[in-house]
Amino acid sequence: MPLLAMYGAILFTVAFFFYTLGVWAERFAKRLKPWHAVAFFLGVVADTIATALMAAYTEGVLISAHSIIGMLGLILMIIHFFWAVMVLRKNDEKALTSFHRFSVFVWGVWMVAYLSGIYVGIQQL
Repeated sequence: MPLLAMYGAILFTVAFFFYTLGVWAERFAKRLKPWHAVAFFLGVVADTIATALMAAYTEGVLISAHSIIGMLGLILMIIHFFWAVMVLRKNDEKALTSFHRFSVFVWGVWMVAYLSGIYVGIQQL
């Protein structure tokens, strides 16, 4: 496996770890906490770098179902992180305790992209 693809795959898995940790810890706590936003941020950073590495490996963005879902997932993750920061700053109890609904939705979209990436990657081996 070429180094760019390998580093990208590793960083996608790092993104999976941090993003999943943040989303499900928030869901089980039933309240958004600052450390959840930190986990979201680390997931977004890892996913962004991994996406850039994969784009460099493929010499550009290939238009496919996987790439469209992947970009949608990344965009939603970025929106999710910034919205989490805004909710934390506002400190509205209702927003803090209902934020997990959006989190699980975004995580679900991102998981489709993550799993389809695994599928695409395995087929290329």
